[in-house]
Amino acid sequence: MFGKTPKELIVKDFSNIYNKSHAVSELVTTRRFNEQLALLTTAEIYAIAEKAYVRCDVFPELQTQEISDFVNAFDTFYFELKQVLFHDNDDFASLKNRVRQMREAFEIVNDSFNLL
Repeated sequence: MFGKTPKELIVKDFSNIYNKSHAVSELVTTRRFNEQLALLTTAEIYAIAEKAYVRCDVFPELQTQEISDFVNAFDTFYFELKQVLFHDNDDFASLKNRVRQMREAFEIVNDSFNLL
């Protein structure tokens, strides 16, 4: 783990954020979802995001437009997810669109770092 570069670590964090965000969006768009599981997964996503934000603050090479675009896409998704979970706003189409935007932003981050 300690041999990984900040770029490799942020891509790992963003991959986890995207995958868990996709999973929770699928979960909450089902007719009867387990609210505790959705809340637990959402809290886990937020914890990973906070760690990633700190990593971005510490390493100047992570302060790129691509990183910023992913963070903004996640923030928008997270806001809409909270609307679905806590305010009975069932705009599932918009939530799925936010996941798609996050996926596209993640792919750009990954391509920009040329890690694979």
